[in-house]
Amino acid sequence: MAKKRSSLKKSRSDSGSAAMNTKKFVKRTQGTRNGLTFKKGEHSLNPDRKAKGDHFRSRATINRLRMYKNFKPIRDARGKIVRAAPYQEKLPSGTVARVEPHRKWFGNTRVVGQEQLQKFQENLGKALQDPFQVVMRQTKLPISLLTEKAKQQRVHVLDTESFEYTFGKKALRKKPKVKVESLETLCGEVVQRTEQYDEATDSSLIKNAIPEAVENSNPLFKAGQSNRVWGELYKVIDSSDVVVEVVDGRDPMGTRCLHIEQFLRKEKPHKHLILVLNKVDLVPTWITKKWLTLLSQELPTVAFHASMQHSFGKGTLINLLRQFANLHKDRQQISVGFIGYPNVGKSSMINTLRSKRVCKTAPIAGETKVWQYVSLMRRIYMIDCPGVVYPQGDSETQIILKGVVRVENVKDPINHVQGVLDRVREQYLLKTYSIDPWNDVYDFLTKICVKTGRLLKGGEPDWNTAAKIVLNDFQRGRLPYFVLPPGCELQNAQGHCEDNVKCAEEIATNECNDSNDIANEESNAADDHNNSDDDDDNGTLTDLGSTCSGLTNLSDLDDLDFQLPEAPEGTIDAGAEPIEKNEPKLEKRRARGKRAGKKLSEKRNRLKHGKPFDKCSGIVEFGLSEKKKETSTCQASAVTNINFIIVEFYILVNFPISKHADLQLSLHLSNYVAEMCVML
Repeated sequence: MAKKRSSLKKSRSDSGSAAMNTKKFVKRTQGTRNGLTFKKGEHSLNPDRKAKGDHFRSRATINRLRMYKNFKPIRDARGKIVRAAPYQEKLPSGTVARVEPHRKWFGNTRVVGQEQLQKFQENLGKALQDPFQVVMRQTKLPISLLTEKAKQQRVHVLDTESFEYTFGKKALRKKPKVKVESLETLCGEVVQRTEQYDEATDSSLIKNAIPEAVENSNPLFKAGQSNRVWGELYKVIDSSDVVVEVVDGRDPMGTRCLHIEQFLRKEKPHKHLILVLNKVDLVPTWITKKWLTLLSQELPTVAFHASMQHSFGKGTLINLLRQFANLHKDRQQISVGFIGYPNVGKSSMINTLRSKRVCKTAPIAGETKVWQYVSLMRRIYMIDCPGVVYPQGDSETQIILKGVVRVENVKDPINHVQGVLDRVREQYLLKTYSIDPWNDVYDFLTKICVKTGRLLKGGEPDWNTAAKIVLNDFQRGRLPYFVLPPGCELQNAQGHCEDNVKCAEEIATNECNDSNDIANEESNAADDHNNSDDDDDNGTLTDLGSTCSGLTNLSDLDDLDFQLPEAPEGTIDAGAEPIEKNEPKLEKRRARGKRAGKKLSEKRNRLKHGKPFDKCSGIVEFGLSEKKKETSTCQASAVTNINFIIVEFYILVNFPISKHADLQLSLHLSNYVAEMCVML
């Protein structure tokens, strides 16, 4: 039956025409129809819908959500793009786009002359070259077209006639320009020029050329040069608005990243660059001033000492960062990236600015592995970066002494000790290690081994261990060393060093004092603990001075601040407080962290000035009669006044003063003696 029906269907006369008239319906693609620019749907993901309130999504938000959801184009069975992905649509060539008219199109135009352009170039160049000026608002005009790139007088031939279009397959010049007619003539000219050549008059030779630097094959001395570290550096630079380059105050130019500075000036001129001289506590003051004067001519420079308790330059650096934050008020926050050589103190600076251990630090290189974000204020963030090293052809000794390599990984430390002996003065080495003068490197290491007990079997000196000790001391600043700024002579440096206190001597003295104080504190902590209550009542040296009638300086009558008590003769006011006078300002010593140290100093001052314990002042007896209480109170006041008289008599005997003051004190003493006799 099916075959019959098909045959019947084919036999019909109008079956072919009906099949030809049938149209194939094609589904319209989603989105805009042909001829329409905007979509009329009210879907929540339609960027062209009419917003009826303020809580609707904006066009940018809808396009971003569409990009997250439909990030791939829709294709048909043949692979042809039916609907493009968001932000990937392309208009066909020749499509006329509608541009919004504006009244400024037909306004007056301004013409800039050559004089105005030249004046603008000069002012802009001065502002860019001055490290203490910042371009606040950058114009949208193409300023780069106004800069003169060709500063040299010679014309670049390769720019006009390249080698490819002159001698290659694409050569445009058909006939070479040869001044000779034949090969024999050319050979004759070559021989004549060779005979007339004089090396002394050859200006093409490079004079005072830097010797060719041989790349070190040891991977240990390529620290800070890996692609991973440089990748972290470029992340920090791209994420930072202000770049802080940290250099070592002992050798600023040796630890300065000039390659990164050139990169920032060329590729990132909108980023601010600051120089920070860290470790200024290891160099004399005049060296720091000289380096600040020289480096401030190029970049804003700040002297800094990274320390949690005794920092220097912290307020200056924070105020500078606040100024940069105020310059960029249009931004919610700014980021400050810290870059530089390994082991120059980048993480320690961040900890100092935060007054908290937020970054991992160590006195060895390579402790920071990846970048780290740290918040300083609400609008200022800091970024810690691993140390980077640009290969400059430094020797192994220079790399080690700059602190780039860990000394524990060096296989031959003895070969690098000579660099320390060349840089550090002999007197500092003798004082640091307490040894006698030496003849050579091995004699120097032998004396250190004998002094420190670094001996092997048979009494042989352990030179490797001693060499590592010396290199570690140099890296960590125990050995005083600094590089003279350019323009400073050695004689002037020695003269300045006489005026300045040696930093190494100060550090060693402080360390010895601290160790002695700590030992004394620990030994006397138990004794002071038993007398802690009595010490609190007795007071300190300042309190003792206030009870001595205000006598602060007995060397002159003008400085004498003495007043007789206002109470009449024959009366005793046991509860009257002593009159406090202006006291001398004593020099404050190092702040002690333990209670035992405070009690120790109080005890020493009490014993030194002969102040006895006042055991009656803090005793209250209950159950006694009023008469006994009055008697005990009078006895306590009598003991106090007797102590007072003893102190004043001690002052009169030991310190000679003028006759007028002697007469006043004698009257005062006679009154008190009479009062004591009446009481007793």
